[in-house]
Amino acid sequence: MIEPETALPATAPVAEERWSWPPLFGLLEVQFGAAVGFLQTAVPYWLAKDGMPLAQIGVLSGTAFSPHAWKLLWVPLIDLGPWRRVWYGVSTLLTALLILACALLPDPAHQLGVFTLLLTALQAASTTAHAALNGLMATTSKLEDKGRTAGWQMAGNVGSTSLLGALAIFLASQFSRQVAGIVLATLVLASGAGIFWITERHDPSTVPTGPLLKVAWERVKGIVGDLAKTAFSREGIIMLVLCLAPVACGALTNLFSAMAHDYQVPEHTVELVNGLGMGILGALGSLVGGWLSDRMNRKLAYALMGGATGLCAFAMAAAPMTTTTYIWGTLAYSFANGAAFAAFAGMVLEMVSEGAAVTTKYSLFVAASNFAISYTTALDGHASAFRGIGTRASIAADGLITFGGISIVVLIFALFLRKKPAAPTATA
Repeated sequence: MIEPETALPATAPVAEERWSWPPLFGLLEVQFGAAVGFLQTAVPYWLAKDGMPLAQIGVLSGTAFSPHAWKLLWVPLIDLGPWRRVWYGVSTLLTALLILACALLPDPAHQLGVFTLLLTALQAASTTAHAALNGLMATTSKLEDKGRTAGWQMAGNVGSTSLLGALAIFLASQFSRQVAGIVLATLVLASGAGIFWITERHDPSTVPTGPLLKVAWERVKGIVGDLAKTAFSREGIIMLVLCLAPVACGALTNLFSAMAHDYQVPEHTVELVNGLGMGILGALGSLVGGWLSDRMNRKLAYALMGGATGLCAFAMAAAPMTTTTYIWGTLAYSFANGAAFAAFAGMVLEMVSEGAAVTTKYSLFVAASNFAISYTTALDGHASAFRGIGTRASIAADGLITFGGISIVVLIFALFLRKKPAAPTATA
């Protein structure tokens, strides 16, 4: 007698894990570029046109940009639960509304307190969305795509900052500042809609399993522990040194517009080069840098891209001080700088992809890098006084400082990163 076959229990199909499409992060970074470009390019231009002294404009800009430095005070909140998409969405909506409020404020030069407050709130909202997006990049992109993801994000960052800042000035000159604000706010909202195509990965540690206060406290302890573990680990210390070293700061991008007079560059050419030109070339460089960093050691890619910016600086310093030199020097440097920024982001994404404090860790390393950019910009500026050489000395100093930073990376790579730990031998 043949026994009937016993049916095997059905197994539930395993859901395929969904990873984010890298170009999406370029689109989602537009909100950050719009906010930064608005304050970095359009606002100073408009206030100077209204007759405000440069010193006063500098104080306003420094105050309004400050949230990018002290965002570490609230960024850990983003890591408390699986709500990075919500943080991004709400912060992007606030970014659009605050751009609109800044543009609609009548006579901002005579309402400086209110204008400064609105601009500061704008930067706080945009940098919060930026931090949430960084966390999503780290957790929803494949390991082998970290460089490409970083390249697209930096393309959106560098490209939109330059292009949208210049677009605001153009629209204001053709129509009004109010129209410029409406267009920028619309672009922010339209690009931010891409967040609905990001699937946030499920993290069991963020699911409440008890009293809310107890869960929150356990989550805070997890974030602090993960942050400390990473920051004080061998790899974390090496990464902090790499971020603090002046490897690929791109500091000259903060000074190129001030150098235009020494190169006899017409005003319209300055606008095209520092707006459209730097935006497009910086974005293309970011895509190239991201592609390369997926095909080699990402720390080595970071050093190589930094070396490219240093070589561009040396070539520009050695060339005649003409309009032609200014154009090719600025654009070549911007291309190399975009590639270096993408390599940096890919390197950091690889480091912080796991753990309870993904967003906080990314922000920590970016803050260290921003500090390097700040002190390198100051050193480049002070170098202009060296023996009365002026602009040429600043450009050459940037190259020297960059290669000094690269020498630190080469030393670290030779001492610590060249040999990978051997894989454990399998035992029977």
